[in-house]
Parts: sequence; structure tokens; C-alpha cells
Amino acid sequence: MKSISAITTAIIFSLLFFAIQQVAGQSNDVLVRVKQLMENFRYDEADQAAGLYLQADSSNTAMLLLKSASLSALNKYREARSVLVRVVKIDSANTRGWFNLSGCYRQLGNFSMAIYACTRAIALNPANRYFAQQLASLYYSNEEFDKAKSVLLPLYRTDTSDFYLVKQLGNCYAELKQADSAIFYYGNALALYPADAVITGKLINLNIKAKQPQKGLAVADHYLLTDSANTGILQLSGYCRYLLKDYSGAEQRFQQSAALGDDSWFSHKYLGLCSYKRELYDQAEPHFHKAFLMDTTDSEICFYYGVSAYRSMLVDTGLVYLNRTLRLLIPPGRFLSALYTELAGAWNAKQRYDTALAILKKAHDNYPANELLLFQIAYQYDFFLNRSGEAFAWYKEYLFKSKDITVEKPQQVQPVSDSSTAAGSENGGNHGEAPATGLNISHAYSNRDFAAGRMEEIAASKKNIVR
Repeated sequence: MKSISAITTAIIFSLLFFAIQQVAGQSNDVLVRVKQLMENFRYDEADQAAGLYLQADSSNTAMLLLKSASLSALNKYREARSVLVRVVKIDSANTRGWFNLSGCYRQLGNFSMAIYACTRAIALNPANRYFAQQLASLYYSNEEFDKAKSVLLPLYRTDTSDFYLVKQLGNCYAELKQADSAIFYYGNALALYPADAVITGKLINLNIKAKQPQKGLAVADHYLLTDSANTGILQLSGYCRYLLKDYSGAEQRFQQSAALGDDSWFSHKYLGLCSYKRELYDQAEPHFHKAFLMDTTDSEICFYYGVSAYRSMLVDTGLVYLNRTLRLLIPPGRFLSALYTELAGAWNAKQRYDTALAILKKAHDNYPANELLLFQIAYQYDFFLNRSGEAFAWYKEYLFKSKDITVEKPQQVQPVSDSSTAAGSENGGNHGEAPATGLNISHAYSNRDFAAGRMEEIAASKKNIVR
């Protein structure tokens, strides 16, 4: 009996083992099938096949990873994220799950969670340099440049020949406004790969900002030895020569760029300036004209165009554009007047009444057609500075120039009460405390009525003093 029982047990175990092997084989077959579909860019089918399998085995992390990959390929990052969250819940030590989850969060714009997921992957595999590079990239994209630099520096120390690391360190230092370090790393990056036009341009611009155009020129001209058709570097080479006052050499570079199809505002501006600086105004004029048509708000180009035009005997054109330069540089009088009026109100709020008066007079000078400013100046003298004698003349001029009916009033001054009439001082006295801000009067009067009434009060005050 014992032998029969043992045989039976052996048979059961054999059957179970065979069944397990069969299931495993089927699982592998499905995994292989899904991988083949993905390799052939049939992501929808791969997603469907993985989904069908997961209905029977929802905890298979390998299949979940394939499903998330197919969803990501279809730009369905939210769905892919949900699948990957299931993976790391099932297996919190799944390095690929955490790393792929980091990528999903990045695509969704959630950099804080992307950084968290990436750090989890690094904790599981700290020797993986690629993970660290991706973490630095996430910090950089999230504008955490100092953290990105801190991740990259240890990697750089162990491999100074990695172009990507050196370039990214240069980018980090550039964003941190540490120009010397950025120049150092960009220079090292170009030593590793001289054909990178973007890094070349950044290094040239950093040298220009550091007021070292000669070094920038050396970088530009070295690059142009191998790629003489890059218009961006040709422009920068020309600009460095212009800064070094080599106007003929600068013009040559900009002309090379133009011959390659460069019709940019920048090139026309500096082609014009190269001729202008050599007093070749007839050559400068057409370039300034083209540059100005590209940006009609540029007062500097407008000025150079006007000067070049009239010095090329296009006098009428020169007059038009020099006058236009004035209009571009100087705001309309009405706008300046409004600005000064508001500025005066602000100074009154700080109890700087003399300053406010001076600014109100500037407002009047810039827009004398606004008669209300005469009233505001009179009121400033009268109630803010207690100088009613000087206010009298401004009230008088206001009455002479203003219309018969004026309802516009300055803001934020309390009505003048009967008790505030002048009695004792030569200038009419202070009718109570000066208002804290603004220049409003009682709604019971028009500005003209108020001005006429104050003139009578001031005149009566002077008569009382004489008596």
C-alpha cells in the first residue's frame, strides 16, 4: 500500500510540474508575441494582447511593463503611469518599473514625481550612470541647475571624455551665471566634439558677454574651418569683428552669411553699421531700411536710417525718419502728462508736496492743452503747501483758459468747509491739514466755481491783512 501511495504522489507531482511548465511556456509565448508586435510598431495590437493576458494573470510584472511600454508608444502616458504604479506596488524593487515611471511623469510634466521615481531607481542600482544622467536632466528641465550640477560633477570626475556630461555641466554653469566655469566646460566639450554648432555659439556669446570678443572670434573662426556655411556662426564671427572695430572684416562675414540666404534683421543691421562706421552712408542706407521694415519700433535703427538717408542726399527721407526717431523715443505729451499727474499723487501720499508740485508743472509743460492741470497746480499751492498767494495766479489762469463749465475734478480731496477760509496769514493760511493724497474738491462746485470762490477768499484775506 505504501508503494502505491508513493507512486500516486509522484504521478500527481509530475502532472503539476507538467502543468506549470505548460503555463510558463504559454506565458513566454505571449510575452514573445507582444514583444514582436512592438518591434513591428503594432502598438495597438500589443496593448490589446497584453490586456487579454493580464485578465488571467494581473500580477505578471513583465507583461505589465510591456503594456505600459505600448501605451507610452501610443502617447497614452496617463494610462501607462497607472500600469507602472501597479508594477511598483507589486514589486517595490522593480528597477525598470521605477525608471519607466519616471519617464511617464516627465512626459506628463510632473517633474517632482519624475525626480522621486528616478531616485528610487538609482537607490536600487546606484552604479548605473545612465540613471544619474537622467536625474540630472530632470533637475535641469525643472530649472534646479545647482542640483543638476551636483549630480553631474561626480560622473565627470570618473569620465572626463563623456561629451554629454561636459556639455551639460557647461549648460548648468551658464544658467547659474557662472561664466568662467561655463566657458571652461564648453571649451572642453568642443575639444571632444568640435562640430557642435550650438555649443560653439554659446561659447562665443559667453566670451562676448565677458568682453572678450577676441576669444569669441577665435572660437568662431576655428569652427568655420570645418563648416563655412553655418550662417549663425558667420554672424557671430562678423559681430566679434565689429566689436573689435574691424568693420571691413565684419562686413565680409555678414556678406558671406547673406550669400547663403541670410536675410535677417541682425545681419542687415550690422551690414549697415559696418558701412556707417566707415562713413559709406549710401551703402548703409538700404541695409538700415530693410532692418527697420522688419522692426518699425526700433528707434536706434530708425536713427541710423535717417542719418544715412540724408547724408546720402535723400534729405526728405532723412527728415522723415529722424523725426520718427523722436516720436519713438519720446512718448506723446498727453501720456507723459498723465504719468506725471499720477506720480504727483504718489508723492503727495508720501507728504512730499514740493516734489509733487514740480512734477505737476512738468505735466503741464508736456501737455499745456489740459487746462485742468492749471487748477491742480493752484490747488497744490493752496492746500498742500499753504501758499495761497501763489495759488491765486494759477487759479486766475485756469479761469481764463478753461471752458465755461468744467465737471472733471481731481481725485481724493475732502470738500472745503466754511471754517477753512483764509483769515490770518498773508498767504491765506492752511485751511486745516493738507489732504493726504490726490486733488479732489467738493461735488457741490464745478472746478471753475471753486477757483473763483477761492480767488475771492484769497483777495479778501489780503484786504483784511492790510486793514
